[in-house]
Amino acid sequence: TFTGPGPIEALLRRFPRLRLIIAHMGMPEYSEFLDLAETYDGLLFDTTMNFTDFTEAGEPFPVAELPRLRDLGDRILFGSDFPNIPYPYGHALFALERLDLGDDWLRAVCHDNAARVFALG
Repeated sequence: TFTGPGPIEALLRRFPRLRLIIAHMGMPEYSEFLDLAETYDGLLFDTTMNFTDFTEAGEPFPVAELPRLRDLGDRILFGSDFPNIPYPYGHALFALERLDLGDDWLRAVCHDNAARVFALG
């Protein structure tokens, strides 16, 4: 009732400046949530479990969406859910690096974006 792109869009229509972090990049509705991010500037994503071998086996991120992932790189925050994950912590970082979206993108996702969003200096 309260999750998924439809209810989130209804919430954002009502509160368009709301800052909202979408867990797991909106999996499995990746494209629909990326659509919302292009409309609502306060919509952010976390990468928990995404792009790892574990998740790619069942709910892969669409390769065709990689350009939008790159373009929205300032709205993506590294997430780990460590230690409650079915793979080593380092694999989450490796999975982001192997996307090959560039060092600046990776640095922003793993550090700079969260520092900015949470005013950490």
